[in-house]
Amino acid sequence: VDGLKIISLEKGEFIFKEGDEGEEFYIIEQGEVECLKLHKIGPKRGFINVRSLQNGEHFGELALINNEKRSLSVRIKSTNCKLLKLDRETFTRILGSI
Repeated sequence: VDGLKIISLEKGEFIFKEGDEGEEFYIIEQGEVECLKLHKIGPKRGFINVRSLQNGEHFGELALINNEKRSLSVRIKSTNCKLLKLDRETFTRILGSI
C-alpha cells in the first residue's frame, strides 16, 4: 500500500512534538512509546508523561480527524521500536469510514 511505511527508531527519538502539524497515524508493531505534555512552571520547562503505549496500540489519529496540531509529543521509550506509519491520505482511505 502506498502511504504505508514501517519505520524503526531508537530510544529517546521523538516521533513528533506538541504543536507539529498532524500528517501521519502510527501503529506500534514492536516496542513502547511515551506520550508527553509540555509543562511550564515559571522559567522551568519539562515533560509530563501522560501515558505509555505498547505493541498493537496506536496514536496520532486525533490530529488527522480533527485537522489540528499535535496535542502531545511522542518519544520512543524502548530500544528497537518499529512503527507502521500511514500518511493522511492512506489513513482516510483505509480508516476514514470507521
